[in-house]
Amino acid sequence: MKTLLKSAALGLLALSAPAFADDWPSKNINLTVGYGAGGTTDSTARVLATLLEEELGTSVTVINKPGGGGSVAAGLAAAQRPDGYNVFTFTTGAAVLSPHRQDLPYDTLSDFTFIAQYGAWNLGIVVPADAPYQTFEELVAFAKENPGEISYAIAGTGTPQHLTMERLASEEGLDWKAVPFKGGAASVTALLGNHVDVMAGATEWLPQVQSGDFKLLAIITDARMDQFPDVPTLKDLGYDIAAPSILGIAAADGVPEDVVAKLNAAIQKATESEELQAIIDKLAMKMTYRNSADFEQNVRENYEIQGEIIRAAGLGK
Repeated sequence: MKTLLKSAALGLLALSAPAFADDWPSKNINLTVGYGAGGTTDSTARVLATLLEEELGTSVTVINKPGGGGSVAAGLAAAQRPDGYNVFTFTTGAAVLSPHRQDLPYDTLSDFTFIAQYGAWNLGIVVPADAPYQTFEELVAFAKENPGEISYAIAGTGTPQHLTMERLASEEGLDWKAVPFKGGAASVTALLGNHVDVMAGATEWLPQVQSGDFKLLAIITDARMDQFPDVPTLKDLGYDIAAPSILGIAAADGVPEDVVAKLNAAIQKATESEELQAIIDKLAMKMTYRNSADFEQNVRENYEIQGEIIRAAGLGK
């Protein structure tokens, strides 16, 4: 009986979808951010929400649900009704890293509707300006000579920066400790207060590097930053490591195609705006637009690639 009722409900939903999509949106949209307030994901999402309000003619409420490197927000989103009124920031850790390292209440490849990618991060390793190590090589040497003494801040477990630091520890035989926070802003505060020794993360550290409070030792994404052309990437330093970087909007699986098209078009228009470009530039991020199909393909490809890397490094679940 339950199966029959479920089938009937799905049938009615399918029949009503075109008319529903024609009227969409007719109420508030919730945009759940998988990190705390004040970080790069939150900052860009709030500007994006304002632009979506203007384009779609309805209010867009940003809700912060930090935890698990974005996987808490993804798990909540997977259980929502697929009507386009509940979307979330699908990021690298939650999408392509954490699923290979722990059991999660969702399947990246089957539980989501991919709407659009709008950004990517530059990620780096920073230390206080007065730290006893002034290059990445010196940091590694210090960590080897002082096992267990180095702690590093990350914006949640399972993030690209977390996996990168774990891979470095594995390759170099390092004993350093990850200290997860609910966002990059909290990680910066911890490093400023000397509660940790190192921060591995997105460019929330940019103002402190520019002011001279922090020193940027290495870039852990695939290319040097325009703002710091002399700072090497890990590949420049001889490591075959580059953290993936994905920032997009997704929802529960089954959102009607017409609704996806409307959301995708609104996000694409936002990526062409001066307002979103300004916050992307301020945070030293990368504007990276991919439509629904290309976003999904990018996630699927990275999911397979990162899964192989994680298993080869012995870091899988």
